[in-house]
Amino acid sequence: MGFSSLRSSRHLRLGVGFFLADFLLVWLSFALGSFLRFEEGAIGKLVVYAPGVALSSLVLPAVLYVGGLYSPTPGSKDWLKEARWLLIGLLGLLLSVLITGSLVFDARVGRGVLFVSLCLLVPMLTLRHLFASRQLRNGHAAVSCLVASREDEAVASKLFAIWDQESRPLALVTASGYEPVSSIPVLASIEAIGRAAFGAGAPDAVLVRDRHFATPSIAEALRSLRYEGTEIFSLSDLCEDSYQAVPLELVTDSWLFRASQQSQLFYIRKVKRLSDLFLASLFLLLLAPFFGFGALLVRLSSPGPLIFRQQRAGRFGRPFTLLKLRTMHESAPNREARWATDEQDRIFWAGRFLRAFRIDEIPQLLNVLRGEMSFVGPRPEQVAMVDELSRQVPFYRERLLIQPGITGWAQVKFPYGGSVEDAARKLEYDLYYMKHMGLFLDFFILLETVKTVLSGGHRRGDHRYLHFRGSLSEEESVDSGGSSHVGQLATDPAEWGPVATSLPPSAV
Repeated sequence: MGFSSLRSSRHLRLGVGFFLADFLLVWLSFALGSFLRFEEGAIGKLVVYAPGVALSSLVLPAVLYVGGLYSPTPGSKDWLKEARWLLIGLLGLLLSVLITGSLVFDARVGRGVLFVSLCLLVPMLTLRHLFASRQLRNGHAAVSCLVASREDEAVASKLFAIWDQESRPLALVTASGYEPVSSIPVLASIEAIGRAAFGAGAPDAVLVRDRHFATPSIAEALRSLRYEGTEIFSLSDLCEDSYQAVPLELVTDSWLFRASQQSQLFYIRKVKRLSDLFLASLFLLLLAPFFGFGALLVRLSSPGPLIFRQQRAGRFGRPFTLLKLRTMHESAPNREARWATDEQDRIFWAGRFLRAFRIDEIPQLLNVLRGEMSFVGPRPEQVAMVDELSRQVPFYRERLLIQPGITGWAQVKFPYGGSVEDAARKLEYDLYYMKHMGLFLDFFILLETVKTVLSGGHRRGDHRYLHFRGSLSEEESVDSGGSSHVGQLATDPAEWGPVATSLPPSAV
């Protein structure tokens, strides 16, 4: 099995790491505050304070995630915005402690402990955030492309043109005596690695193609690099790390099989269903007033049924009846399936408000309780639409292997779709989710959904990724002889898919 199936996304690793760091900082600050205030009885007091501290230790990093403080962003930093979100996070922490103390009087945190803990937390949190900002700002891996032919160099030149705009370092590592003709810096020859180490100039990662492992000397040098700590990437790996999506041009049956082996099966089979039942029951209670408000708006705005019912494709394509608050005027019976963007003329005034803040989707909690949907998963599409898209978009039915969701990675990362091309782009996010699905990614998707709701349903899409994948599809002629072009990515995707190497298990 190739090592690619064992990798987790850098975006996910960073998010989990920063979230856990801030979670622990909250507990540490309250532990130190209790010790400074009570000394010998500090542990007992911390146990008493545990409900408020536990809630606040989740609220603070959740607010910072929603504010985008855990995500790398190219370009200059908006320090004022980040300071504002840090302040909002601290206010959320303070409110969490105070509200918990008012509901559970015995767990109320004393004013002295709260003051000392905040005085300790603020500088620790600021220093951690400054360190994280530096890591994110300089966090682009120094990637080297292994080139042994003009084809390899053509693709490397295209990547260099794209990534130079994002200040992402890129260099070439040559092989088989190939002499590059482009202006991209050359780091070294791969064959020289066995005789001398790169030293301070060692790359963080080397981008390779499957065909490179057919040459014994190159394969041996790459194994040597791997034991030195350098990661050996495929282009699909880099897309997952940088853009949290996988271009369909790079997806193969082999990639899909490896992706299915990486998913956390215990979470999918057991924990995910239990969490769905708990969250659906909880939110049915918490959102009941909003549902009542939405139902009243529907009644006042448009004649017809309160609940909209429609057949959608569930897991394995099995049809089920999706429930939503009706947001559109009734259509004629047997109306053919249409894109969501083509239905704008039928949405009544209150329906736009309900859609913007996701209030219309509250009845789908019943679909979750019935086991027809999950909280997080690919968007359930109309049965006729699935059949049509399956004929036009490769691997589209792959998304039917898991439960559809009320929200999902594609829903929070890409706007409403209005074409086959949009459906293909959303599938690229769905495939990323299917490979990396787990407790933390689902939690982060719920936080992203909160961000979307607070912004009134506005989703801009990742323009960096759309530009990147669009550039990969463009045909580029190579100067000075021959006509090789980056379109090779689309015609020979396996070459840039997951690298099926013979690396020993201990090396990965």
